[in-house]
Amino acid sequence: VMLEILDATALLGTIVGVAGVMGLAVGFALRDTVENYIASILLSIRQPFRPLDQIVLENYEGLVMKLTSRETILMTLDGNHVRIPNATVYKGIILNYSRNPKRRFTFEVGIDTAVDIQAARQLAITTLQHTSGVIEDPPVRCAVEKLGDSNVILKMFAWTTQDQYDYQKVRSEAIRAVKEAFDLANYEMPEPIYRVKMQGTPPPVDAQAV
Repeated sequence: VMLEILDATALLGTIVGVAGVMGLAVGFALRDTVENYIASILLSIRQPFRPLDQIVLENYEGLVMKLTSRETILMTLDGNHVRIPNATVYKGIILNYSRNPKRRFTFEVGIDTAVDIQAARQLAITTLQHTSGVIEDPPVRCAVEKLGDSNVILKMFAWTTQDQYDYQKVRSEAIRAVKEAFDLANYEMPEPIYRVKMQGTPPPVDAQAV
């Protein structure tokens, strides 16, 4: 009633309108900050990873260095720091290699088609069972992956424990051991062979007739 008496209702409407627009603009400006802060709280509750866990997130693989109120900091395997917004982390797909200490590794090796496949499989399994860092449970497996053009591809499956051994070193040692075992058994690992058939080739030129 006082505003109507003072004829100030239009002024008040303008002020309220400007305040509403400013509040909306501030809300949009702070949306990402608030979203990331809430995501950091939810991540702290859920704990999908811990410091120094090795994870894959948004096509980046590395160790978790820190979780702040705004972002998650990863150190990639190349030694680079990556900052990912917590809202993206919370809504993204996280692959955590460190949550389970046991981790499987695989690799392939080719043998000549003349080699006894069963004997080669057994030799590979025995070799991996005696490789340092390879655990007994789950057991080592070797399967025929496919038949190549000039060889047979065997695929090895073995497990190690990341809390005791370095994953990459165990896998590298396993490949080396199987390769040397096959060499000692004279199991050839041939290179691909290609046959080229020439058609419509002109006859050779007689040098004496030229």
